[in-house]
Amino acid sequence: MPSICFSSLRLPVVRVTAENACGLPLTGAGTTLTTSGLISVAMAVNQQDRQDYFTLNADAQPCVTNTAPPILKWIDLTITFCNVDPTLLSVITGEPLVLNDAASPVAIGWDTSVGSVNTVNFGFEGWTRIGGTTQACAANGQVQYGYFLLPWVTEGVVGDVTFQNGLANFTVTARTQAGGTWGVGPYTVVASSAVATLNLPLPLLTAIGPNVHRRMFVTTLAPPLPLCGGASLPAGPLVATVTTPPKTVTLTFPVPSILPATVNWGDGTAPQNITSGLTTTHVYTTAATFTITMAPNAISAPFWSGTVTTS
Repeated sequence: MPSICFSSLRLPVVRVTAENACGLPLTGAGTTLTTSGLISVAMAVNQQDRQDYFTLNADAQPCVTNTAPPILKWIDLTITFCNVDPTLLSVITGEPLVLNDAASPVAIGWDTSVGSVNTVNFGFEGWTRIGGTTQACAANGQVQYGYFLLPWVTEGVVGDVTFQNGLANFTVTARTQAGGTWGVGPYTVVASSAVATLNLPLPLLTAIGPNVHRRMFVTTLAPPLPLCGGASLPAGPLVATVTTPPKTVTLTFPVPSILPATVNWGDGTAPQNITSGLTTTHVYTTAATFTITMAPNAISAPFWSGTVTTS
């Protein structure tokens, strides 16, 4: 089978998604956060040692020479930050936020409290640069990135902090759990290679299985932009209105800056690529309620979503 070979270097952006106790991504304000303020992300495999079943017979010759192979328990995660977003740190460690007294309070720090770690569940994604002049670009000329996903991370703890004549780094340790309910995820992370949907943004092509701790692959869909303070998941509501004739729908774009973007009308028709404008229209063939989704083409992003009912 053909393969894409690559060498990863540097880590420009990571994304954290708040989850519930079952590893399901949460929705609402501040549930998805991106940052470029990292020094390193270390992932160390933690596994149960191989079990040896080696027995000698009465003549001191091997009688049983079987083994039970090592078993993956989890992946230990060590994240070192050089620039700390209090909201992000609260999501990955459970530490309570410290807010200011503005009319709309702003997170200015956090508390270190007993028991915070018991509340922590989050998804962790990262994008790496690709080394080499030939590996860095795909055959179609698009820039390639290495992508990794830890779909369910828990037990985030802030480590030791040293204030000195130099930069104070903050380190968080955590560990993965298998599976969870990430599924194909709430974000676009790949650009399609299929002829019918070529280069359109898609979520994971296969869902995360019950035994998966980590997934890594190459993608040509660029990483999200870093944003202090986090954003909402899903990205926001889409507004679609039925016009004349009765099965014609006009969709208003949430913000023009997300263009170019892809609209999936939810009726089985081919996704529509939008490059400009403030609205677009679509004609349905049946009377029903449809779910419409929209996502930027240029970067990994959550979906904008809305429903419309035709008559």
